[in-house]
Amino acid sequence: MLALQLVACNRPATTHVTVVSPPPVAEVQPTLPPYEEINPLCLGQRVPVIMYHDIIAERGPGSQWFDCTAKEFEDQMQLLKDQGATPISLVDLYGHLTAGTTIPAKAVVLTFDDNYQGFYDNAYAILKKYNYPAVMFVHTGFVGNKTGLHPKMDWPTLQLLVKDPLITIGSHTVSHPDDITKLASDAQTKELTDSKSDLEKQLGVKIDFLAYPDGMNDEVTQLISKQVGYKMAFSIHNQLAEESPNILCVGRYVHTRLQKALDDRDEAIRGGAFGVYKGDLAASPVSFREDTFAGVRLSLVTGGTPTSVLSPTREGVLDFVKRTGGVAGINGGFFAMAAIASTDNRMVGPCKTAADTVVAVDTEKSRWEKLHNRPVVMWGPKSFAIVPYQPDVMVNPESFKQVIPDFTDLFLAGVWLVHEGIPRGKDDQNIFGSKDIQDPRRRAFLGLTVDGKFVAGASRGSCSSEALAQAASAAGVYEAVLLDSGFSTSLVFDGEVKVSGHSTDKIPSRPVPHAIVIMGEKDTTMAPTSAK
Repeated sequence: MLALQLVACNRPATTHVTVVSPPPVAEVQPTLPPYEEINPLCLGQRVPVIMYHDIIAERGPGSQWFDCTAKEFEDQMQLLKDQGATPISLVDLYGHLTAGTTIPAKAVVLTFDDNYQGFYDNAYAILKKYNYPAVMFVHTGFVGNKTGLHPKMDWPTLQLLVKDPLITIGSHTVSHPDDITKLASDAQTKELTDSKSDLEKQLGVKIDFLAYPDGMNDEVTQLISKQVGYKMAFSIHNQLAEESPNILCVGRYVHTRLQKALDDRDEAIRGGAFGVYKGDLAASPVSFREDTFAGVRLSLVTGGTPTSVLSPTREGVLDFVKRTGGVAGINGGFFAMAAIASTDNRMVGPCKTAADTVVAVDTEKSRWEKLHNRPVVMWGPKSFAIVPYQPDVMVNPESFKQVIPDFTDLFLAGVWLVHEGIPRGKDDQNIFGSKDIQDPRRRAFLGLTVDGKFVAGASRGSCSSEALAQAASAAGVYEAVLLDSGFSTSLVFDGEVKVSGHSTDKIPSRPVPHAIVIMGEKDTTMAPTSAK
């Protein structure tokens, strides 16, 4: 048996798989690595970053909607503890986002804006009580300002705080402009540079992190931030850190939406697909079998070496197999123009075949939201991966090379069906699946067996994606994703169409632009087979 190594995943491994986890980021790391972008290897976990402002003793006439009382703050810290959350530092978050380093399963980040005195008076002791790390973003032009109902901390207080390993200090510009993007580039540079240098001079530490005032930023602001020397910066857009557009625009949730942030994290972990499998994926003889599993009649092709093929127009899977010299094949990913008579070969989501030198990315932004977190399937000579699609981040080959440096094939699948041999339920599938994935129809999938063989399968009758997952799991499939289904379903083996997308095998499935062809030698020990 060829044991796969599960390098990263968001569920505990079974005894069949050796888990190889990267080392955690060191607690003390005075010098961060060079500026890096968000690495897809981080997508096996999700981190909500929470944003607080002033922590006040009690609410009164001058309170702002975003103020948080000391009692409310402690209640939220207790909630984190009760739910098993673990606040982490920005150094840990940076390492996780840029290198995929391991962090606690329910990590969160606590941030505070505007350098309010209330942080020291009302929040600091609570953070110490729970031993929770936090970051304060300081606008240096207001340090020590004691006017009004919301006084600011002074330099001696900040100098005291920065000595505590729990506290990180970051920049929040000098003057807190209402919209920094409206400033000329030289004015933006001054705001970002002067704040950073003042903090470093006064506190004696390197300032690597920035929060944009009111979250306002654009590509120019991000570029200047990078040039000035910031390694990570934050907006106020409610999104999980891993799903942010880039490392200089990491999302945050205002503290009043803490529960939503935690719920979003749980949903993304439940519904998103992530696994990187390394091992000997060398070809074995290609075999075919058919049987009923969990009440669903399945046809299965196991073994061989898969290669994805894109037609210049559209053709039947049998034609794909014949012209490439394969022994088996199955229809592949989803295509943009669903009309049966169309000859358009554009795909939904990113796509690369072994014959392509570049990844064709999805430029149709109007559908990005629907594709968000659906599984991208990719493989190379020694690796197979399933990663959640982030349309505004995965826009070039480098994004995917961070997962599998020598990948040859990739495309967007429909939904994650089976993980570590366990069928994923309807509720988990529906989080990021299309609205029709539970409709009864003939369905197809691609995946791995526990011993590292590729497996392609299709149902001979109509079923839901949930039923397909249960059947595939019962058949011994270890990982599986949904392929295009319905009239596109077509499984071919040894020159015969074994499964058609229609109720009768005499009617061929509709032509498709994309297929997975299984190369290799037919298993000569098999009994003769024929379509049933």
